[in-house]
Amino acid sequence: MVHYVIVEPANGKLELPGVPSVYEVGELVPAARSELEGVAPVLYCAEHPELQMPALRERAESDRDNGLPPAVCAIVESGKATGRLRQHLADRLILPAPTSGDAVFRYYDPRVFPHLRRILKAGQMGALLGPVTSWTFLDPISGWTEVNGAAEPEIAFGVTADQYERIARIELVQRALDVLRRNGTAPRPDMPALLDSQLVKGEVYGLVGGDLLAFALHGALVSPEFDRHPRVRAVLQAPRKGSYAEAVAEWSAADWEAIARESIRIDKSV
Repeated sequence: MVHYVIVEPANGKLELPGVPSVYEVGELVPAARSELEGVAPVLYCAEHPELQMPALRERAESDRDNGLPPAVCAIVESGKATGRLRQHLADRLILPAPTSGDAVFRYYDPRVFPHLRRILKAGQMGALLGPVTSWTFLDPISGWTEVNGAAEPEIAFGVTADQYERIARIELVQRALDVLRRNGTAPRPDMPALLDSQLVKGEVYGLVGGDLLAFALHGALVSPEFDRHPRVRAVLQAPRKGSYAEAVAEWSAADWEAIARESIRIDKSV
């Protein structure tokens, strides 16, 4: 079994003081998107894992603790040929849309990968990882996490229209989680899914940008059904609706506590 590491060069140079350097295999450039050369993540081989793995984990933890974007994205084990692994990981950077077109898929980013575990089914995760035997990453919520590859990975990878939309919302979910952390709130394991459902609801109300983010955070922190409260509904349904975030900005903690209590009663009465 060979150890590899996926690195995001844009987030900082990979230096491992006091241990042998990891060997650069090359960029993960999809065969169909050669224009990504120079901006794609890079695959390295860790030929001395007993020395390099602790240093790689330390670097990842240091970036996290200092609020820096992750340079060390994933530690990968595989028994397959290096060239095959590299091409598979590179080609997975392109996510085909269920109807037409495609998008760059940052699945390897440890701020994205945890969300995929709640969005994709087991078979899809196996197809995503392909020749990977184990995938280890620093989950911002759960800490170091290892995911095993599939026994039969040689299947096509694709997502449904609903999954594609949920993947597209990962960035907003992550922004909301970052807001919680900056405010000293440790997100619960179920928080990403709750935020995602609130984002869907906020989009139905026509909210975008900062208003959508504020709505999702209120739904997660106040009550999932807070939008049923008459006071909130009046803001959301105002004929000449302005900024949602500005409209509720002056509400006090006592106001939100009352909305939380009354939203529970409204929910039970429906």
